[in-house]
Order: sequence, then C-alpha cells, then structure tokens
Amino acid sequence: MPGRARSRYTTYLVSMTPERSGGRGRSGPKPAPAVYAVMKPNAEAAIEAVRALAEGPTVVAVVGSLSTRVSKGLKLKPGEPRLV
Repeated sequence: MPGRARSRYTTYLVSMTPERSGGRGRSGPKPAPAVYAVMKPNAEAAIEAVRALAEGPTVVAVVGSLSTRVSKGLKLKPGEPRLV
C-alpha cells in the first residue's frame, strides 16, 4: 500500500536589499543586502516568505540554494526564514 505523497522542499538563499531613495548625486553608502535561508517547495514561495519580513521598499531575489546536508546542519524547518 503506497504511503502519502511527500512534499519536496528546497532550501533557497534569498537576498533582501533595501531600495535606495534619493537623487543621482547621493553620496551615501550602498545598503548591504541581508541573505536568508528558507525551506520552501518553490522559489516563488521562498521570495514571498522573505518579502513578508521586509520593512519598507526592498528588492528581493533568489541568489542560490543550499544542499540537504547543510540544511540539516543548520536545523532549518520548512517555512522558517533564517538570516545567514
């Protein structure tokens, strides 16, 4: 008797960078991106999970992924964004 279908998760690395405001001549420092590891079934769900953490206008993008071994080492749980 076949068991229940298992949902597959991938650990995505998602970058969140605050948008700079101001004109062309702005001489302030460039905002540093924050990178989160989040275990989700697809990239769109990972982006939405990190976007929910954003305060103000930000640029959110998937920048990579982690192996299963590293994800287990970090003790990540599905749906839990963690700053790395």
